[in-house]
Amino acid sequence: MTKGNPEVTWPGSVIGVDVGGSKILARFVDPDTGAARGRVKKNTPTDGPLSVIDCIVNTVEGLAGWQEAAAIGVGVPGPVTPDGTAGPCPNIVGWDEPVQLAAALADRFDKPVVVSNDVNCGAIAEHRIGSGRGHADMLAIFVGTGVGGGLILDNKLVVGERGMVGEIGHLTVDPGGRPCGCGGFGHLETYAGRAGIDNEMRRRTKGDANRYLLSLVGDSQLKSRHIAAGLEAGDELSAQLIDEAADALARVIGNAATLLDLPLVVLGGGIVDRLGEPFLDQIRTSDHFGGAGADFTELVLARRLDDAGAVGAAFLVVDPI
Repeated sequence: MTKGNPEVTWPGSVIGVDVGGSKILARFVDPDTGAARGRVKKNTPTDGPLSVIDCIVNTVEGLAGWQEAAAIGVGVPGPVTPDGTAGPCPNIVGWDEPVQLAAALADRFDKPVVVSNDVNCGAIAEHRIGSGRGHADMLAIFVGTGVGGGLILDNKLVVGERGMVGEIGHLTVDPGGRPCGCGGFGHLETYAGRAGIDNEMRRRTKGDANRYLLSLVGDSQLKSRHIAAGLEAGDELSAQLIDEAADALARVIGNAATLLDLPLVVLGGGIVDRLGEPFLDQIRTSDHFGGAGADFTELVLARRLDDAGAVGAAFLVVDPI
């Protein structure tokens, strides 16, 4: 049988699996329409990739009739090479080294397995059945805990030899700026990602000033709803942080669109979903918009597809990288 990421087309239903830092979700997916049925979800293990592999297997085998699936697609939160080697995955505790995930799962399931980055899976879903439908070239950017991207050129997902295409969150917007979790400085996701905004909010609220947003968050992690509430209340710090996020996104989006001649950029993820079209307007009108400017590319909201990661992973089974 085929090991790793197979270059074949599979008829009928396939299984899509979305592996996240906190949960693993499996669904049957019609690869022609993206319609999904069945749902099994389990907590992601925290003791390394071998346990994650076991959990993926258990999650898939929880779907009634899983044996009838022609193949399985898996999205993971880390870089993936074209042969299905995945990791490191910093959002999964203990997954610190690359693992030949596609081959390992193909052995366990006795079926072909395709593996890709989870953001790439979301991008391919938006391209096929979401806001990017009908466009041959597009960039999808998802702004959540971090910032990730997926690039479609000539109707194909582009990943690169090392699986790093689309790592837009680690483009530099301010050399020597805010520290990034990857060890670098001034990266996009330190300004626009929820974790980066949280860190900066706490830095600026030491002492008594600008504590409204911190009062909403308390000891928990900053959520998109907290940011939205701060903006609605007219909190000055909330407005400053989102202005800075919009400026950073504008710089990167404009440069990327100019470099690749992109007519469309689709934006989604928790922060964008919560703030909606007004946030896109902030990006469009930013004085920091890079490259050829805001008129060069169209910015649209993602469709917020149900279980886009699992659906996109299934799409990649029938149209592999």
